[in-house]
Amino acid sequence: MVIDGHAHVYPDKVTQKIVETFTQYHHMEPTSSLGKGTVGDLLEKMEKNDVDYVVLANFAPIKGVERTNAWILSLDQKHFIPLISVYPGMDLEIVKGYFASGAKGIKMHTGIQGFEPDDEGLRLIYRYCNEKQIPITFHCGETSRVHMNEYAEMTHILPVVGKYPRIPFVLTHLAAGDPDLVLEIAQKHDNVIFDTSITMTGEHCIHRIHDNVWENDRDTVELFRKIGCHRIAFGSDYPFGNPIKDIERIKRLALDKVEKDMILGENTYRLYYGLDGAL
Repeated sequence: MVIDGHAHVYPDKVTQKIVETFTQYHHMEPTSSLGKGTVGDLLEKMEKNDVDYVVLANFAPIKGVERTNAWILSLDQKHFIPLISVYPGMDLEIVKGYFASGAKGIKMHTGIQGFEPDDEGLRLIYRYCNEKQIPITFHCGETSRVHMNEYAEMTHILPVVGKYPRIPFVLTHLAAGDPDLVLEIAQKHDNVIFDTSITMTGEHCIHRIHDNVWENDRDTVELFRKIGCHRIAFGSDYPFGNPIKDIERIKRLALDKVEKDMILGENTYRLYYGLDGAL
């Protein structure tokens, strides 16, 4: 089973504008093999590369949250595992309604959305997720070396991780990629999974501060085993990352089959469906 634990798609009429805006803002260097950002393109890549399911980790500025959530939940859940976006002060009953409609977790990009991870207005949502053990995915650190604000930095996210120990948190981009910090987080917080998107990738279009560490296969294997391969989840950040190249790189690492299977899909499966769940 292969599950891409971190991807984004957009409605066809706006996807080109969104992808171009992100590319320009973050000084990306996209290659021809990267994604278009459409549902059709992602489904085609899934079929070609035997990707069984994809977690859609879309988010939106506050004014667009409800519209984005409705669109994500309208997509075929036979192929996609949908996450929804929230904001401080959002009515908890609305959030519950999203989960009743098939949402499997929450995605926050507090840097772009423009609020503190520990904003008091999110307290009821966190409490509900803590009670129900609903996964929350945080964008971590700067997507590129372009600095936006402090809201997505680990010093702002970790207090939430510590405050709600029953919430499974997914820290994207290997928690911003600093290997010493990743190991420290893994030791202190057993409710955390790290996704591999962009930081540990088979093809770069975004330059990040700690890329040189994760580009070395031997160092990556050593770090994964110190963290625990049961706590690493493959994610591509499609269309800004390339799932094909990422899968190829994970498969060629000097890990055993059990470790690779966990990273490529089993960890994400357990996160959203538990040991006995069925997709």
